[in-house]
Amino acid sequence: MGKAERQEQEREAMRNLILTTAGELLAEKGIRQLSIRRIAERMEYSAGIIYHYFQGKEEIVEQLLQRGYRELMGGLIAGSEASPDETSPEECLRRTLRQFIKVTTAEGSQYRSMMLNDSPSVLSHTGVLHQGAALERSGIAGLCDTLRKFSGMVSCEQRELELTAQIIWSAAFGLIMRLMVEGNLPDEQKEALINRHIEAMVHIAQGSGD
Repeated sequence: MGKAERQEQEREAMRNLILTTAGELLAEKGIRQLSIRRIAERMEYSAGIIYHYFQGKEEIVEQLLQRGYRELMGGLIAGSEASPDETSPEECLRRTLRQFIKVTTAEGSQYRSMMLNDSPSVLSHTGVLHQGAALERSGIAGLCDTLRKFSGMVSCEQRELELTAQIIWSAAFGLIMRLMVEGNLPDEQKEALINRHIEAMVHIAQGSGD
């Protein structure tokens, strides 16, 4: 390994350490309390070292959002692929929603802090309710693709599909937030809530074209 390659690996390792530390602080204190000083103190480095790798807090948050979104979407795609006997749109929607709830609740407070933050820089990555979201957010686009397979929605305009996808996503997000907040619920109750939510969303999808 050459010197330049070794230096690049060391630089990448330090960037990852900074991002990991920032992610931990984000989960503990939220985005508003995240600062370069706190990251440096947790790492036992000077703030100047952090600025050597990132321009500031905004760049760190943006990198965390991008990395978190990639990991989230990777988990959704890996877990929502249908088996040969699950090709109906109903089963596809059930699997997608269940995986969405499973992956996001596993993310814990870091996901909650990011998704509930209303700063413009964060919303530029996390906003899903604006018109045209299906063109920018793969999660909404994927839901639209699934909804298009329902017989009652085949002839729907893209705008109607997007609105239905946004409502379904928002309903799932509300349940996810409450499951995080009320984390001590028995597993049986959690599963019953998730199942009822999923069936309600399938019902909405089946009736959206009426």
